[in-house]
Amino acid sequence: MKRRELPKIETEFEKFKKLIFENSVFFLAGHINPDGDTIGSMLAIASMLKRLDKKVYLFSQDPIPENLSFMHGISKIKNTLPKAARIDVSILLECSVPNRGGKIKEVLDKSSRIVNIDHHKTAELYGDINILDFASSSTAEIIYRFFYDINLKVNKLEASYLYVGMVTDTGRFHFPATSPRTHDIAARLLQTGFNFSRINDLLYFTKSYESVKMTGRALENLELLNGGTIAAMTLDLKDFSEFSAGNEHTENIINYGMMIPGVKISVLFKEEDGRTGVTFRSKGNIDVSSIAKKFHGGGHKNASGCKIPEPRLKAREVVMKELLRALTLE
Repeated sequence: MKRRELPKIETEFEKFKKLIFENSVFFLAGHINPDGDTIGSMLAIASMLKRLDKKVYLFSQDPIPENLSFMHGISKIKNTLPKAARIDVSILLECSVPNRGGKIKEVLDKSSRIVNIDHHKTAELYGDINILDFASSSTAEIIYRFFYDINLKVNKLEASYLYVGMVTDTGRFHFPATSPRTHDIAARLLQTGFNFSRINDLLYFTKSYESVKMTGRALENLELLNGGTIAAMTLDLKDFSEFSAGNEHTENIINYGMMIPGVKISVLFKEEDGRTGVTFRSKGNIDVSSIAKKFHGGGHKNASGCKIPEPRLKAREVVMKELLRALTLE
């Protein structure tokens, strides 16, 4: 999808405002294997809606990453769908297509409107309202702008949610999508007075035993391929079993491969029952989001992921072919 085909965000904001004021019951869902941007944005919108006296249901099919467990209100995000007979509006965050939100079709079918909010270039125009901005560093950055547009002042708690979304999705303001506007919004969030230092400690310098052991196992089997341009790591079912770990204990492991000089792509294969989760990172012009999209995933140009309905060895084979092709096109 080309950027010029996107609806104007100002127009979509106006539609969204009208939808909020005209409806009462909202369902929010983020993508499978949620990250800080998805969860931070979800909690910020939920807070906004509750301030406007709306009923809100929050859903995540997969467990919340453990490094986000400190966030206030995280227990309100459920892994079961609401039984409510009435859902006025469903809001999908960072779901390039609806099924990226998991098994939510029954809720979407009884929703009168669907709102699609995303900043990834793999996003499709499936919503009744499509709030898409590929130039934003994060969905949290878009949500901050909507707070401003709806004339609600971001409070300290909401600022902390949006900061988590921005700091995680920019790699601590490291990734190329970080812009002057990103830093300006971050500065405005900090002005509310939340403890950003503590948040960074909890996000990046606090790890459970399970996370540390899974990181060690992935690094133990790290391989350099294609002349040192690809770093590949694997976590098998037995690894998850041995350390009583879940997918939430694998956050940020992928980034270690990118630390090695000469590596252009880092890939992590995570074995699941009957399928394989794959996470990508890349440098420069290597677009791993286009690879993820081929396998019905999505994400950023340099940071993406997908799930492949094949055993690990078969998944690795098909993914490696795509990675080698991407390197030849660089």
